[in-house]
Parts: sequence; C-alpha cells; structure tokens
Amino acid sequence: MTGRIYQEIQKLITECGQGNASKISFIRTKLILKGIDPNRWGPSSEDNPEVLAKLNNISQTLIGVN
Repeated sequence: MTGRIYQEIQKLITECGQGNASKISFIRTKLILKGIDPNRWGPSSEDNPEVLAKLNNISQTLIGVN
C-alpha cells in the first residue's frame, strides 16, 4: 500500500493543528525531531512499517488517536 504514511501525517496535522499555524509548525517540528520529515512523504510514497509505528506512537502521545 502506498500513501498511508502521508495520510497519517495529514490526519495528525489536521486534528492536532486545528488550523492554527503555530500548532501546525509545532507538530511538523516534533515529527522531524522524531525522525519523520513530513516533506519527504507524499501520496505515492511507499509505506514503511517502522515509520507507521512511530507515527502511531506520536499520535497517541499528542492527541490520543490510534
């Protein structure tokens, strides 16, 4: 499956960022510090199970989303 990481990143930014530029910047920075560059992943990017696991962990920490 392709694009799942991209979808998860967009979901995290949308739900946690709530349209606030400061929050969105914080989330992007948090992802980069955790080793996930949001600009690297697009709709046609191959999925990596390790990155998906990291994203799930970050989602649970920030907003409690699985």
